[in-house]
Amino acid sequence: MVKVRKGFTLVELLIVIVIIGILAAAMLLSSGAATASAEASTIISDLRSMKAAALMLYADSMDVFENTTYSLTVNYLTPYVDNPAKYTIAGSPYGLSVDSNERWWVYYNLSNKSSEVKSKLQGRAQTTGLLKSTNLTDSYTTASNTVWMVAR
Repeated sequence: MVKVRKGFTLVELLIVIVIIGILAAAMLLSSGAATASAEASTIISDLRSMKAAALMLYADSMDVFENTTYSLTVNYLTPYVDNPAKYTIAGSPYGLSVDSNERWWVYYNLSNKSSEVKSKLQGRAQTTGLLKSTNLTDSYTTASNTVWMVAR
């Protein structure tokens, strides 16, 4: 007579638990990289949106901004962006400025971002035009806490 057993042995359950733990750890590691990549993509997309808004602002009111001393802020962009509060809320990391050569810049303050996000941005700096300062020859590196993009 053959005895039929019901259920699992303790060893079988432990093996399944260990395998599930290994798979969960692998998923956590890969999801962290995906999160950093998504944050970097969001920053680049927002900078491009600000750049487009700055170009529209300039086209609409170039007579105001030509040959005058002015302080350029993101508040000027509110009519040209879908979500103005994202850029103009107090403490927003986004900014818009002008240099002495009348070149317009959009930027993002990365001081609260992880090193993984900064690394992803550095990997995309050449193809997206990200800079570490308002010098056109300074490609973005992870050592910088601000990422810049020329707008005009």
